[in-house]
Amino acid sequence: MFIRIAIIISSIILLSCNQTGKYYPPGGKDSAKADSIASAVQPVETSLPANDLQLFCNNEITPYCVLLPLHEFKEDYTDSLLVKAKHRFLLTQDPKSFTSIEVQAFSIDKKNNYNTQLFYKRDKNDIEEGGLGIDTAYIDEENHLYVIKGYLPNYMNMKFVQLNWILEDRIAVYFNYDEKDETIWKKRIASIIKRGVAYADK
Repeated sequence: MFIRIAIIISSIILLSCNQTGKYYPPGGKDSAKADSIASAVQPVETSLPANDLQLFCNNEITPYCVLLPLHEFKEDYTDSLLVKAKHRFLLTQDPKSFTSIEVQAFSIDKKNNYNTQLFYKRDKNDIEEGGLGIDTAYIDEENHLYVIKGYLPNYMNMKFVQLNWILEDRIAVYFNYDEKDETIWKKRIASIIKRGVAYADK
C-alpha cells in the first residue's frame, strides 16, 4: 500500500514538469587518477538545512527531474551556446563567480544503452586530455551512474564534480565550486546522488 501511494505521489510531481524547466520546493591536491568502485567511496553525512535542495525538472528531449540548490542560483539565459535540454545556473549573488551548475540530457543511440563503462571511459579521457586534475572517479553500475571529481589546475581553489546517469538517455550534472565551500557541496552532491534522477513521462 505504501509503495502504491509513493508511486502516485511521484507520478504527480513528475507530470508537473514543463518545457523550460520548473522548480519545486523539496519536501595541495592529489592528482591520482585511480578508479574506485562505488562501494569503496566513504559515505557522506547528508544532513542539510531545510529547503537547501529543490527539485528541478526539464521536459525537452528527455524529461527528467534532479535536486539542485536553486535558492542560491538563477538560470542563465544569456549563453548563446545553450541548447535544448541544457540548463546553466549561476550564483544569484555573484554571477561572475566560477561557481556554477549545468544540467543536460543527451540522447543515446540504442546500441549504447546502459553502457556506463563506455561513457565513463570517454568522459574521463576527455577530462584528462583537457588538462583538468582528477581526484576521484568511480562507477556505480547498479544505479547506472558514474562520478568524476577534480580541480581546475589554473584555479587550484576551484573544484568540479560531474555526475552522469546512463539510463534511456544520458543525464549529466556538472558542478563547479570554490574549495572553501567543500563541506556543503559534499553534502549536497551526496544527497543528489542518493535521490538520483527521475524521468517524467514522455
